[in-house]
Amino acid sequence: IKLVRNIKEVLDKNNYQTNCFEWNVIEQEDWVSSWKKYWGPELVGDNLLILPCWLDLPKEYKNMKVLKIDPGAAFGTGSHPTTSLCLEKLEKTPLFGNKILDIGSGSGILSIAAKSFGASEVYAIDNDYLAINSTVSNFRLNFGNVNNLKTYLGPFDELVSKYSLNNFDFIFCNILAEVIKDIIPEISHCLKKDGEVILSGILNSQKDEIFKLLNASNFQINDVSSKKDWVCITAQKI
Repeated sequence: IKLVRNIKEVLDKNNYQTNCFEWNVIEQEDWVSSWKKYWGPELVGDNLLILPCWLDLPKEYKNMKVLKIDPGAAFGTGSHPTTSLCLEKLEKTPLFGNKILDIGSGSGILSIAAKSFGASEVYAIDNDYLAINSTVSNFRLNFGNVNNLKTYLGPFDELVSKYSLNNFDFIFCNILAEVIKDIIPEISHCLKKDGEVILSGILNSQKDEIFKLLNASNFQINDVSSKKDWVCITAQKI
């Protein structure tokens, strides 16, 4: 009641009508889990289905490649354009037997997709321990184990130096463009000759600057896809 009175006083002083707002009591709810009822199976690309782990697989999707995800507190349900652009690209990329690095793994969705498409070794990096835990948990959820998965917690540049992370066939990086700009030279050092990087998290207005930085680090732009205001860039080390 005191809050209502204070708001009315502020509105009156600024010549606003005092009947232009209302309030009511919201019943207590388990907000940590209640959001789950609003997220269902999600189609991505030609043959991918992102399935919340608490749901059974609908019969109409039984022939699709299924990625089970419990995002928890980590980014990457597949619904955001930056993630779906990456998944659509991975679906068309020959990954069988390849060594993969996922920078900013979040929920682990790209690492899981890479393994599903035949990658033999998957390395995942994130500077958030909740994301690393989520990557490990979701990897086990999909494959029953964490064989062929190696995770690293910390900043990319420090981990590359500490663990000599190199000789990758593909590197995925779905993070903020401002972070991507700083690590492009290091990404080049981590790739094999002719290795490829898939970059997302980039706004259309930022792509030209990313192009210049990639060219300066001896990358050739092979593909650019877009969705809404976002772009996904595939480049090859030359």
